[in-house]
Amino acid sequence: MNNQVFGLGNKKYKVDSQWVEDKATHYLRNITAVSNDDEGYIYLLQRSDPFMLIFSADGKMVNQWRNNEVTDAHYLEISPEGEIFVVERDHHRIVVFNKKGEILRIIGDESNPGNTGEPFNHPTDIAFSKDKDMFISDGYGNTHIHHFNEAGELLHTWGQIGSEEGSFITPHSILVDQKERVLVADRENNRVQIFNQNGTYLKELSNVFHPMDIYQDSEGFIYVTDQVPALHVFNADDEFIGRCRTFGTFGHGLTVDKHGDIYIAEMLPDGLTKLSLI
Repeated sequence: MNNQVFGLGNKKYKVDSQWVEDKATHYLRNITAVSNDDEGYIYLLQRSDPFMLIFSADGKMVNQWRNNEVTDAHYLEISPEGEIFVVERDHHRIVVFNKKGEILRIIGDESNPGNTGEPFNHPTDIAFSKDKDMFISDGYGNTHIHHFNEAGELLHTWGQIGSEEGSFITPHSILVDQKERVLVADRENNRVQIFNQNGTYLKELSNVFHPMDIYQDSEGFIYVTDQVPALHVFNADDEFIGRCRTFGTFGHGLTVDKHGDIYIAEMLPDGLTKLSLI
């Protein structure tokens, strides 16, 4: 696959499925998500031990985090301050780490899942606004979005189970885009719903099949992985510009680094595919 080239819109990419150095591949088990920080490091989240693997841009493993209490990590997000928020689905909580892998604090209580509409009941993902507010998709038990301020105070919750506008089956991932809109991958409804920060429905991105993860790059392009399996790209005006296939059964997670290279956390089989911009 390393010689394959494909296009998305006006851009071309080279596929590198062996991007991770050989000695690190035996650590890849039950991959769920991938992210990148301002220093160019790639964070790979797993439901296994170690639960976090950190790579340099050339695929060398530079660190690994272990914690027996983190067993069902679903997605991660790096905050504007550089803290790493790991959403633990079946523990009904978000665990916040520093860049040394040390726990700073925990949001939620694994012993007390929320009732319908209350945080948290199998949460899935977290996103941050420019004002450092937190938006959390919640998730497999609940079918809601929770809006918290930076201090962790709950400001607003919206959503319910269903297929109507503003309802969800599984709000699987979430993004606050450059326009400060809230985008939610409504997986079983085959759409990405777009809201303002008060929870008012605006529009949706359609023609995606069970969307998994959402990311926006520095140029404003929006990327969505789904269970075709495919990677879809929309421009800053929400117009579809192209798609390509991904190389596992599910592209469960994705990120785009500052160079425009795309990383896809693949499931079944596990892998971390790098799509290098040509």
